[in-house]
Amino acid sequence: MNNRFTQSLSKTLHRPFWIDNQGPKEYSSPRLTTSIRVDLAIIGGGFSGLWSAILAKEANPAIRVAVLEAQSIGSGASGRNGGFVQHSLTHGLEQGQSQFNDELYDLEKLGVENFLAIGKFIENNSIECDYQVVGSLEFATRKDQDLKETVDLRNRYGQNAKLLSAKDAKSMINVTGYQEAIFNPELTAIVDPYRLSIGLYNHAIELGIEFFENTPVTSLRARGSGLHLQSDFGEVISSKAILATNVATSLNPQIRRYILPVYDYVLMTEPLERAQLEEIKWEGRWGLSDIANQFHYCRLTSDNRILWGGYDAIYHYGGRLDAGYEWRPKTYEKLANQFFVTFPNLEGIGFSHAWSGAIDTCTRFSPFFGTIFDKKVAYSTGYTGLGVAATRFGAQVTNDLLFNPNSKLLGLKYTKSKPRILPPEPFRYAAVQVTRHALAREDLTAKEGLWLRTTRALAYGFDS
Repeated sequence: MNNRFTQSLSKTLHRPFWIDNQGPKEYSSPRLTTSIRVDLAIIGGGFSGLWSAILAKEANPAIRVAVLEAQSIGSGASGRNGGFVQHSLTHGLEQGQSQFNDELYDLEKLGVENFLAIGKFIENNSIECDYQVVGSLEFATRKDQDLKETVDLRNRYGQNAKLLSAKDAKSMINVTGYQEAIFNPELTAIVDPYRLSIGLYNHAIELGIEFFENTPVTSLRARGSGLHLQSDFGEVISSKAILATNVATSLNPQIRRYILPVYDYVLMTEPLERAQLEEIKWEGRWGLSDIANQFHYCRLTSDNRILWGGYDAIYHYGGRLDAGYEWRPKTYEKLANQFFVTFPNLEGIGFSHAWSGAIDTCTRFSPFFGTIFDKKVAYSTGYTGLGVAATRFGAQVTNDLLFNPNSKLLGLKYTKSKPRILPPEPFRYAAVQVTRHALAREDLTAKEGLWLRTTRALAYGFDS
């Protein structure tokens, strides 16, 4: 690795920028140390849990709702992601077409409604989270990649997509190594995800929802007609519960058959000076990504830093989760090198933060839902990196599973079906590694190869 690139990481802080940027948190929730009775217990204090609590309480203000979080609000994926808010519930139209073609128009409509509802909620409740609808630019990485068919598909479903030549795309943002692009001025927003988490938390408090932080739930079991949740220092007796733990599956082991936890890595630059911004021409603040299998994504923050992430998605044998996996110098150095290849005019800028988090991916790349304990516990998981918006929709589904069984949402194949079951170890780990090499080869050569043709035909999507 070139020393001039590794130097950019010499003063990098190894923690999420979003959380670090807030300073001392301005709220406090106690640890559960007693026995309480509630109507609805929600396990997990990220976007899934927060939206679930809010929607449940708004629908029925009389119920007692408690949220139990193992660490602190927004400390998991909700405070570690890139802050992209996108409307799709199916991880893009192409993926939706392959999985849910018969109801794709309905899913697109629901996705847009959900996206607009998030923006309206933020505005109506004056949540300061730097939310801004900016649109998206998606670049081809090879000259042989034809994006016209993709643009036509999106416009058939009511999007406002435009095909840009490489020259026109470069006039919108001065990057190197990319070709033509798809520009969509709508349906993508950027947000400070941690501030959004805290905004949702504050609103939930106003509704009368109770929160208990530093309260990991160690067991969940049926007790009589209800449920018993045990933590280290207290317990909850509840009529119903929602599992909003996503990548953490210990309380529902059957989900492990479907979930592949992968670590995604992110860099954040120091703030750009005005001259640097003018050099790269990023006036519209569009969310940027490429369409390679091993893709990158990047965006600007409110203080003009560039967030740069993606490419490496690391799976550890057995699906293990460990805080030690979050520091991976080899990946951060690789990302730094790729950043300066893409933005050569910014060579010399340093990275202030580097961090990682685990993504709950599954073979269909979109969330799935279910119940356990005789339909007293509902769950949603499998968001595959697009959970900032979709978790609100998932929260509505889990609430309907518990309280509104006649909901039209529950009649969709999308909400009733499950992804493919993943193979057990050691075959799972081997399949992931073979797939990673095959994807990298396809990105370079444009040749799909037998392995990828087979896994895609069987709907075993290991490539996100």
